[in-house]
Amino acid sequence: MEGRSAPALTDAPEEVLAILPAGWRLDEGPALDLDETIESEEAPPLPLPNASVRLTWSRSGFTAIADSWAEWIVEMGRLLTDDGVALVGLAGRERFERLAGEAWDDSRIGMTVLDAMEESPRAAVFHSEWWLRSHWGRAFARVELLERDGLRHALLSEPVDGVTAEELERPVGEDGREVAAALGNVRYLRSQVDLRAKRHRHQLAGLREEADRELMRRSFAEADLEWAQRGAGSPATLAAAAYEATTSWRLTRPLRALGAMVRRFR
Repeated sequence: MEGRSAPALTDAPEEVLAILPAGWRLDEGPALDLDETIESEEAPPLPLPNASVRLTWSRSGFTAIADSWAEWIVEMGRLLTDDGVALVGLAGRERFERLAGEAWDDSRIGMTVLDAMEESPRAAVFHSEWWLRSHWGRAFARVELLERDGLRHALLSEPVDGVTAEELERPVGEDGREVAAALGNVRYLRSQVDLRAKRHRHQLAGLREEADRELMRRSFAEADLEWAQRGAGSPATLAAAAYEATTSWRLTRPLRALGAMVRRFR
């Protein structure tokens, strides 16, 4: 930790305090916002003493941490006082269903990591309640799930001494949901890969169509140069007009426009 500057301790903002149940309000004492530290990819431990913080929170950091989450959970436990709490924002069910294309099934979601697609360059990480209690519950004696206004948070308190990141990551051997969640994650990711491939095929088809049109326009333009002195009735201009007047061209024009619009939104 030598040479590193300690993150600033501050008062907890009202929007964070408002999420806490009434019995957990901590209006006094140092507080730490972990989001900026997590997103800067700085590794724990932080240059802060043990049990130096009464409240720490991360509103979005753990929705994108796929690898170092256990180290940060251990670090939160190290920093908290015995009467302190940690508040962690969790990714919502609606976002999971949008990315996975399937309904949320708690029994098949442990810690599920998905591609965030166009929403973000980082991963999208989702947690089920049973998984949080099984894993984060090894570092905190109390793990509570809060859902308000469509937002999910985990409230962690009573840190357990001596817990390691390796212990937090270890699967619960007798719980079949661990295997089901791992297999489900593979299936969700495969589905996302297939969806990306389908989108790329649509994009390539659109680019190919535009390239064909551009080649046709250029060939007509080159032919028109040879007939420049003959006005608008050159063979190339007449051929293009005749083509666009055909029944097939007119009937398929709405479909081409719809296809282009769909490709923009997929």
